[in-house]
Amino acid sequence: MPTRNELKELAKLRLAEAETLCHEGYYDGATYLCGYAVEFALKARICRLLGVNEYPPPVSGPASGRIKSAYTIHDFDQLLLLSGLQPRLDPTQNPAVWQNWSIATPWNPEHRYNPKGTISQVQAEEMLEAVKTKPDGVLPWIMKFW
Repeated sequence: MPTRNELKELAKLRLAEAETLCHEGYYDGATYLCGYAVEFALKARICRLLGVNEYPPPVSGPASGRIKSAYTIHDFDQLLLLSGLQPRLDPTQNPAVWQNWSIATPWNPEHRYNPKGTISQVQAEEMLEAVKTKPDGVLPWIMKFW
């Protein structure tokens, strides 16, 4: 399982890969990898919050399967809650981050099955900007807490 630091590096790497794919016209793949950048960042934050070094943390015993399955989620809203960041994502306190979060959250790992051309250039660029824009992009915002 990846360590917290590996998750941080993977989040940055997936964003860089997404930028490259978008620049080359692979918009579906770019948005797909943007989502994983956000997911890995949230999981790194969960590791910090729980005081564990790996995601999911090593667990043994009869409940280990159920506990491990709790960590295999991809839903951003659930991960936001588990990361302890949900109260900090307040649209009245930080509307720019909230807006970017709203653009990024429709992501779903099942998008990997979408046919080529499902995502337009405009949609891909919007997602990429929502995730990377400093200081109010989703990834820079999560990085403040991971």
